[in-house]
Amino acid sequence: MTLSNYNTGRRTVGTKIILNLYDLSPASSYLFPLGLGIHHSGIEIMGTEYTFASGSGIFSHDPREANGATFRESIELGIFDGGSRDVDYIINHLRMNFRGDSYNIVSKNCNHFSNSFAL
Repeated sequence: MTLSNYNTGRRTVGTKIILNLYDLSPASSYLFPLGLGIHHSGIEIMGTEYTFASGSGIFSHDPREANGATFRESIELGIFDGGSRDVDYIINHLRMNFRGDSYNIVSKNCNHFSNSFAL
C-alpha cells in the first residue's frame, strides 16, 4: 500500500505529495549538477514530513527541517486523494518493511523509503 495506488472510492480535492531533498555533505553542492552526491530525502504530506533512518525506522518531523542535513529542494510528485487516517494506515503498513534495524546505507535507506511511500 502506497500513496499513489491508494484509492478510497470517494471524490476529494487531494493533497500534494512533495519529495524534500537534502544534502548530507558540503561536497554534494558541487556534485549535484553531475547527478551525484550524498543525499537524504523525505516525503511531505498534510504538513508533516516522513522519513526513515537507522535505529529510528520511520519517523516524522517538520517539513524541510531534517537534523544534520541541509535542505536542497522540494519536488511535487502528485496528489493524494485520501485523508490523515489513510496516511497513517499507509505508514503503519510500510513500518513492517522499514524497521530501524533493517536500515542499510546502500540497499534500504531514506531514499528507498521515499520511493516506496510515494509509489
